[in-house]
Amino acid sequence: MNSRNLISSIAFLVLAAIGDLNAQSINYSNTVNSTILFPGNTTFSFSPGVDNFSITSGSASGLLGEISGIFTIGTITTIDGVSSAPVTGIGGFVIHDGSFNLTANLNWVNIAQFGTGGSLNLAGSVNLTGITYGGSNPDLVTLAAAGSSSDVLTFQFVPQVSLAALRDGPGPHSTSFSGSIANPEPGTTGLVILGLGLTSAIGWRRKKNAA
Repeated sequence: MNSRNLISSIAFLVLAAIGDLNAQSINYSNTVNSTILFPGNTTFSFSPGVDNFSITSGSASGLLGEISGIFTIGTITTIDGVSSAPVTGIGGFVIHDGSFNLTANLNWVNIAQFGTGGSLNLAGSVNLTGITYGGSNPDLVTLAAAGSSSDVLTFQFVPQVSLAALRDGPGPHSTSFSGSIANPEPGTTGLVILGLGLTSAIGWRRKKNAA
């Protein structure tokens, strides 16, 4: 495996690990015709504004929800083919159980792009805050009891679209998405280890190139 493939593989492992490291994880994916939208003006959002995702795991499976807000992509840094940038803006995250809504504030922290894949909040930082819920769905009750949590989202463009093009255009670009929510414990430790693996892989390639 060459170094670039190694970097991409480790990065995808970070994303995949979230669902495995925490038994309380909640997975979701876009509903039909819903997308993450990059208009080419440094921002991105989710379309349409309501019911743009569906829960795909656990006791909340089948429930609908939405991600709202407009988020702004900052200055891009590219190291060995991996592009990343900070993301600013506070949006909303809602899950409907039919009688009650789980609500939270959402900050995506950062965006990363490698090959055809991309992610939001790659390192699994706590980015769902102020979680409230008045219903009885077990998974949503657990999520609300934590008060804050980690939401990581992935997307893909085939053929590849660079982060620079997603940020500055020409656009628009839109695609499907999926995500995973997990409480910080016990998953944080595993995410840190995998994150360090990604950093080590980048450093290894730098040393190789220098040699």
